[in-house]
Amino acid sequence: MDGAVGERGREYLVHAPVLVDQRKAVEVRARDGDLEVVARAGAVLDVELDRTRKRPLEERANDVCLHGAMVDARRYAPTMRLFRTLLVFKLGFWAGTFASAALLRRAFPSRGDADSDELRLVAIMNGIELTSRAQAFRGGSMFTWLGGIAVDLREAQLASDAHLELGSLVGGIALRVPPGWRVESELQSLAGGVAIDVPTPESDAAPTLRLTGFSAFGGIAVGAKPTS
Repeated sequence: MDGAVGERGREYLVHAPVLVDQRKAVEVRARDGDLEVVARAGAVLDVELDRTRKRPLEERANDVCLHGAMVDARRYAPTMRLFRTLLVFKLGFWAGTFASAALLRRAFPSRGDADSDELRLVAIMNGIELTSRAQAFRGGSMFTWLGGIAVDLREAQLASDAHLELGSLVGGIALRVPPGWRVESELQSLAGGVAIDVPTPESDAAPTLRLTGFSAFGGIAVGAKPTS
């Protein structure tokens, strides 16, 4: 303990905290004959040593947490930007789709009813269902986009040159005809389906309905069923 203990007057003083071996307390005699007990250094320095140990650990933990947060923020920032971009694109796509559908319905309204000999049906993001009772059905056109059309022709009478132009874009068209009709199909499909389930009549004089058009990402079905 040389240098750590200074003399002032006739007393021995400890100027600064010092570390000594963790041994038993020792007894020293002062010049006045008094008995003094010097405690172990560990008992004096426990609080300061705890603070000294904790401070670097806290700083290191803070550095690790800050660094981890910065890494996570950098890692997830591109993901969040991509998510926001996709969300905005999806919302814009559907908003544009609904706006376009409203404009197309106004520009191409459906025409014809149950007694009309010629139909012009347009289903854009909606559905149309019709039972025809035409006396000389000549055909017409039907178009769907994100919609559906169902027409029952079993109570209609065909004209000699009946022709229907069908178009289905991400939609569906269903026709019902009586069993005695002949259906000649020239329908084309692209990533969709066309189903003609009408038996061929034996008579050459059977009423004939000619179908042309396409189905893209949709379906067209024609079936024969007797009226109930």
